[in-house]
Amino acid sequence: MRRLWLFAILSAVLSFHSPDLRAEPESPFAFQETTLDFGKIKEADGPVSGSFYFVNRSSRPVQIDLVTTSCGCTTADYPTRPVQPGEICELVVRFNPANMSGKVYRDVTVITRGSEDRLVITADVEPAPIGPEQMYPGVVGQGIRSRDLSYRFGYAAQGRSQSQSITIYNSGDKTVLLKAESSNPNLTVKCPYSLKPGAADAVTVTYDIPVGASNYGVTDDIITLYVDGVKAERPIRLSAIMVDDLDRNDKDAPSMRVDPSYITVKDIRKGKTVRRQFTIFNDGRKDLVIRHVKASANISTPLKAGTSIPAGRSVTVDVKVTAPRVTTSQVQESVYIITNDPLRPQKEIVIRTITK
Repeated sequence: MRRLWLFAILSAVLSFHSPDLRAEPESPFAFQETTLDFGKIKEADGPVSGSFYFVNRSSRPVQIDLVTTSCGCTTADYPTRPVQPGEICELVVRFNPANMSGKVYRDVTVITRGSEDRLVITADVEPAPIGPEQMYPGVVGQGIRSRDLSYRFGYAAQGRSQSQSITIYNSGDKTVLLKAESSNPNLTVKCPYSLKPGAADAVTVTYDIPVGASNYGVTDDIITLYVDGVKAERPIRLSAIMVDDLDRNDKDAPSMRVDPSYITVKDIRKGKTVRRQFTIFNDGRKDLVIRHVKASANISTPLKAGTSIPAGRSVTVDVKVTAPRVTTSQVQESVYIITNDPLRPQKEIVIRTITK
């Protein structure tokens, strides 16, 4: 099968270099498969690995700037040198099923200067037998444990009440009385009045974000538990992305696209500043409105909240990148943008700086 695929790809490459001068494809890479299914695997057996094979079907060498994954459980090895026209390469993916069960999907994105290829790995994980300490590894204190000490709420829409649950477990030998406090007046926390030994119950967190221009962006909130009147040793952190309350089924809605979404600044001296650009496109049918912009410490941009991009139009944004004075030679920073795009209200433009 692989030989047949290689023959077909090589034929396509030869055809591409024929005198008909056809236009280059949007992505320079053609992949044998875009989905890698590991099938049924056991968590206890540890990591598994597999490969995606691809060919550079363009007429120029292509440098892979970065391969990102949607979870730290997945890593990838890929060519660091430019891939030559017609060259067939291998991208090796390793997946660690620890703390997972059932059907799992993870994204792998191959990023070049002008394109992004999205690949998917999947597996059906049989979980290893676990006890309470493995199920609730986050130690809050006073005998109370949780699945984690840091949770992501996801999108919290303005003007609408939204709730989720956080499970806590009493690993002690007696019933305890509980009380919870929140650092955010827009976040309500309701916990069980008491929790028996060896029992688990839900703490309900509810965001009620008021409608307002200042209520966009990422929150960083703290939930403090009191057990029998004593403050627990560790808080539970909760983050949410505050956005508009929009209709995801609106066919006339604005649609944001950013190019490039990944920028590499190479061979810059520490402390020096360079300029780069990215373009925001509105592929929808209504005006795209920038609600919130946040840049990392060494990044600055004139893009402001309130900027409107008409349907079918675009705007090019300047970015000033200052190489940090740190010992490491590579630093990754970002520009976060929140808009009124109902399907993807937040976009991160990743900027990697490589110093001399």
